[in-house]
Order: sequence, then C-alpha cells, then structure tokens
Amino acid sequence: MRAIRLHQTGGPEVLQLDEVKRPEPEPGQVLVTAHSIGIGLADQLVRDGRYPWMPELPTTPGIEMSGTITELGEGVTRHQIGDPVVVSAVPERGCYAEYLSIDADWAFPCPSGFDLAAAGCLMNYRVAYRILHSGARVRPDDSIVIVGAAGGLGSALLDLANAAGLETIALARNPDKAKFVRKRGARHVVDTSDGKLRDAIMEITGGRGVDHFIYPVGGHNFIGHLDLLAIHGTLLLCGMIDGLPQDDVFVGQTQRWARCPAVRVFSIHSFDHNPLAAGQDLELLIGMITAGTIAPAIYAEMPLEDAIEAHEHLDASRIMGKLLLQPHRVTAQFAKT
Repeated sequence: MRAIRLHQTGGPEVLQLDEVKRPEPEPGQVLVTAHSIGIGLADQLVRDGRYPWMPELPTTPGIEMSGTITELGEGVTRHQIGDPVVVSAVPERGCYAEYLSIDADWAFPCPSGFDLAAAGCLMNYRVAYRILHSGARVRPDDSIVIVGAAGGLGSALLDLANAAGLETIALARNPDKAKFVRKRGARHVVDTSDGKLRDAIMEITGGRGVDHFIYPVGGHNFIGHLDLLAIHGTLLLCGMIDGLPQDDVFVGQTQRWARCPAVRVFSIHSFDHNPLAAGQDLELLIGMITAGTIAPAIYAEMPLEDAIEAHEHLDASRIMGKLLLQPHRVTAQFAKT
C-alpha cells in the first residue's frame, strides 16, 4: 500500500511517499480502508520535530481519519466488514496511508450514508467540544474569544460555540479569513494585525472583558491575556504552538487578585484511555451534523501523494476549515470562496 512516512524531521519536503506492506489486523483490531485523512497542527509538530510526544522514526503521521472496515481481527464482534467508521489513532498514528489497522474500540461507527468527508472533520469537532464543555465549561450567553477561528480546530470551535449560544469573537489575520469567519457565523470579528486587540475586545464588551479566551499559542505574553478577561473570566491554554508560557502564571493571577482570573489548561490526551466517552461525543456530534445544527467547512480534499503540498498550505496558514487527504482521489478539489 501507499503511505506517507517521515524518515527525518523538517519542512514539508521530508514527507515521503513510500510503498509499504499492508497491515494485518491483530486480535481485537480492525483494518480500515481510508477515505478522508485529517491534517492538523499535531501532524505539523510531529513533522518538524516539536511535538511533545514524538514517535520514533521512521513513522507514518496522522491521528484522524474516516473510512470503511475491510477486515476484522480475531475476537471483534462490534463491527462488520463494510461499516463506515471514524478513527482516532492517538497515540499510535499511521493515518497517512491507504489502510490502517487500529484497536476496534477506537473505530467509531458512522450512520449508513453519512458523508465520510464530513466524518474526516469529526476529531477536530470532538476536541473543540471538549475544549468548550470540559475545559472552559461554557454557559449560554457567555462571551468567548477564539484564536485562529478560520483554521481546522478554530472553525469547529466557532461552529460549536454558536450552537451553544455563546457570544463569539473570532480573531482573524487577513481579510479573506475575516470574511470566512463572518460567513461561519462569528458575531464579532477582530483583525489582529494592527496590535490593538485589547482595545477591540473592550469596545465589543463595553469594557467588561470576555468570559473565555481560548488560547492555543502559549509562549511569550501568555499572562498579558488575563487583562482581556471579565471578572471571573477564564484564560484556557489548549495548545503550545510557541512553546510553554514564559510567565509566572500564579504571580500574574495574584497581581490581578480583585478580578479573580482563572487559568486552565486542556488537552484531549486526558481522554486517551476513554473510548466510551469519545464514542458518546462523536454520536452527539454526528447527530448535530445530521440535524444541520453544525456544518464542517472543508478547505480542500487532496490526493495522498499531495501531502507535501498540503503541508505547504498548513505552514503558510492558508487553510480555512479542514484540509483532508483522500487516497482514492486523483486531483485536488478546493472549496469555492
């Protein structure tokens, strides 16, 4: 079978298309034929060697995909050959391939006829759902700032925040992304290129500040975002694109004692040993998509062999919505803007 593998870390050019042996499902596993493989930040961090949980090389990246069950390992009774599924391959990876062998508990059923491209977006939606409801613990009418609201995770956060009745404030860095998040239902859009984020947030909230600031960046000036919060507001760190925060978080909080700001961290890895919870989340999200309450935005569907080009889009921050690799696809298809 064809698979994209990393033999070294670096830029998009290190993604190598290899011919490898098709895996055989072990007892308790299923073999899945890939339909839509999700590309995300974790893949970028693995590729360039910055991921906190780096695998040994060579490795096949990819932690999310949809597809169809092709073979059953010994003892598997909950699935049948031909079942459509969505797969979470954390921490094993291996989704950038035509086939994946995975523990049957981490292959989740999709309804017959469900769009498998939309299913390829579901893991981003599951992370977004847990950020909102386990990390931030949002309530209807809360205000929320979403950083990178046009990206794969950000667009899912925006979609689910709107569905939860939140006052959404989407941050965007260029006119195309601002247009995209407006079309996706953002109540307020802030252009962050002018360096006046605090002024914009305070104008939108009447000087009150926001209830939740969802921050996937980390790095420098993490604590400065506490000044954007309402009283009892929450700054939620859900990623470390720029590394660990460089501030003394507790000192930053106590310096703002009278406003009682909260700092929380969230990682979907806290659910890595709970496939039952993952299945319940996905069942809920599939129901919301079927009902039209939420609608994943797909930026592009690209052939597997276009993985280098796909990661070039990722590195250039061009992606608006979810970028998918599809091994069966011959030519790339981009969404109309």
